[in-house]
Amino acid sequence: MDAGLAAVIAGASGAGGAALAAWATGRAMVRQVRAQAESGFDQWLRERRQESYANLLSSCDAVHDELKPLIDSIARSRPIDERMPFYRSVEQALTAAQRAARTAAVVGPPDTARKGLAMYQALHSLVDVWRALPDPPADQRASAHTTANQAWMESGAAYMRLVERAMQTFERP
Repeated sequence: MDAGLAAVIAGASGAGGAALAAWATGRAMVRQVRAQAESGFDQWLRERRQESYANLLSSCDAVHDELKPLIDSIARSRPIDERMPFYRSVEQALTAAQRAARTAAVVGPPDTARKGLAMYQALHSLVDVWRALPDPPADQRASAHTTANQAWMESGAAYMRLVERAMQTFERP
């Protein structure tokens, strides 16, 4: 074999090997970038979920807190016009809780979304007990309050258990 031909074959082999190595390195880099992007997305999603879950729980507690002065004003048989500021406060808090429930439903997995919306709905039902006009008999309202409050507490506890489990075993959807 001619020395020139041998040099060409050796050069071509070297170039082919270098090209193959560059291709393999490029593929490895692409895999690494994808893995980093997925990890970054997972972290971002985990933070959004945690934030939305906490906001939902906090806003539901705020509704419950705003309900107390309304209940007190009803228990003291205050006229409707004196209760109006309390009704407005409850409505504003309920609207904020509804927004929080929707946000948590959007960023969370379906089971967490369903439980969060169910918790909000149970709270809404509790508020409805106190928005009923004309005022029902006190014993009837007290019974309805006990039932609705129990449903809200149970749905809140179920949501908390699900959120805790979801945050401990977070996986990308």
